[in-house]
Amino acid sequence: MDAAFTHAQLLASKGETQEAHGCLDALLAAQPAHLAALLLKGRLLLEARNDTQALSFLDRAVAAWPRSAAALDARARCLHALGRDEEALAHARDARALLGEGDNFRHAGSVYLTMVWCLRELRRYREALEVAEEGLRRTPDAVLAQWASQVEEEVARAERERC
Repeated sequence: MDAAFTHAQLLASKGETQEAHGCLDALLAAQPAHLAALLLKGRLLLEARNDTQALSFLDRAVAAWPRSAAALDARARCLHALGRDEEALAHARDARALLGEGDNFRHAGSVYLTMVWCLRELRRYREALEVAEEGLRRTPDAVLAQWASQVEEEVARAERERC
């Protein structure tokens, strides 16, 4: 079954999304709780702006793998795309709480980035900056560092506007 997922991944990376969906559907029919397949299916649907469908696959991933930071983070990103930032932030915080378990640490940069995006959207700039700095202390991540700089500028701009 890993070969089937690798093939779906390859198709997705080549932009052959219809074929990738077909492979993922077959794989998920055989293994309904295949985490990587559920996450890839959700990501492809989200990229195609099928947010509600994406959310249903990510709900399945979280239900099957409640201790997976990757599943919780993917669901949080989908909720963020749907404009449900408070709910997304809660899921991202749950994912952050799992970063010390198993191989969840590999998703630290992504989880912190999701939290920063949600907090920024909620205009909680100072908290977003604190979260970004915490994430950078935990893992060096160039994208997170870039967003931290952007949020830092937004905090300074917001303070100037208050004066």
